[in-house]
Amino acid sequence: MNIKDRINLLVRLGDYLLAGDAELQLVIEKARLQNAWFTNEFVDLSIKNIVENFLKKDLLEAWVNQYQLNTNLEHPKGVGIIMAGNIPLVGFHDFLCVFICGHKAIIKTSSKDEVLIKHIAKKIFEWKNEAEQYIVFAENLNNCDAYIATGSNNSSRYFEYYFGKYPNIIRRNRTSVAILNGDESQNQLEFLADDVQQYFGMGCRNVTHFFVPVNYDFVSLLSALKKYDYFKD
Repeated sequence: MNIKDRINLLVRLGDYLLAGDAELQLVIEKARLQNAWFTNEFVDLSIKNIVENFLKKDLLEAWVNQYQLNTNLEHPKGVGIIMAGNIPLVGFHDFLCVFICGHKAIIKTSSKDEVLIKHIAKKIFEWKNEAEQYIVFAENLNNCDAYIATGSNNSSRYFEYYFGKYPNIIRRNRTSVAILNGDESQNQLEFLADDVQQYFGMGCRNVTHFFVPVNYDFVSLLSALKKYDYFKD
């Protein structure tokens, strides 16, 4: 496959993910049954964000044009990807980066988020069976040429021990903060409520700490947070 083939496959994937296909809806329900944090609302939100930000033809072409990519690799590298499972399809961008470059993504899924990414691979294989050379799922990631691993601060020590001698990206726990001065509009605070509460606050970029002035009036913020009253407690 050349890079044009890969872009076309990703665009087709984006169209499929937004089409409301009955098979996909069954897969989303299966993912929810496997992991109760993956409500339909937040799976749909994750899919929507992936498609709108990554799987549009103009965006993909503009992205790859920023790099000097070899469009027809004779000897693709095997890149081991250890995916997290804190939010739906959180490992998709790692897969996307390896796939678009023409390398082989050797994926170890999280037990909390294996249904969705495996279904995506299955659909890509149906559309282009040659893609099976580029996407593999494995329990053990031995002898890869490079590694991308996401986990806790504790698991990152193991990743560094096993993968440190290879080219790697190793991610640890992350969190985000919000700095408020009291002049925020209600609209801004409602966006902040999204940053705090979407995905039940389990994303690396979810805001988990506020820095506020002494004597800050929390009434407006608490009002904005009511947007998610149905699970806030």
